[in-house]
Amino acid sequence: MGYSEAMVNKYRSRQNALLLVLLIAALPLLVAASWDLSKSSIPTSEIMGGGPPRDGIPALTSPKFVAVKDARFVRDDEQVLGVVVNGIAKAYPTRILSWHELVNDYYRDLPVLVSW
Repeated sequence: MGYSEAMVNKYRSRQNALLLVLLIAALPLLVAASWDLSKSSIPTSEIMGGGPPRDGIPALTSPKFVAVKDARFVRDDEQVLGVVVNGIAKAYPTRILSWHELVNDYYRDLPVLVSW
C-alpha cells in the first residue's frame, strides 16, 4: 500500500467515523419528529420529563482493558458490544454500558465515541 493509498484509507476511516457520529446525533431528532401525539389517551400537557438530569449519566473516559483470560468480572454468557477499528478489537460489556451509555475511547490516535 503506497503513501497516498494509506492517506485515502485514513481519511475514509475518519470520514466514516464522523458520519456515524452525525447519524447518532440526528437520530433523536428524527424519532421525536415522527411521534404523533394527536391521538394521545391523556392530555399531552400532563406528560412530564423524567430520568436522570442533564449530565446525570457519566461517560466513561480512558477505559482500561484486560485480556480475555483476565476478565474475571465478565460472565461467560454476558453480552458485549464489540468494536473493531483499524484492526484493533475491543469489547465493552453491556452491563457496564447500561450504567454509563457513552465511552470516550481511542483506537491508536483516532478518538471514538461508543454509544449504548
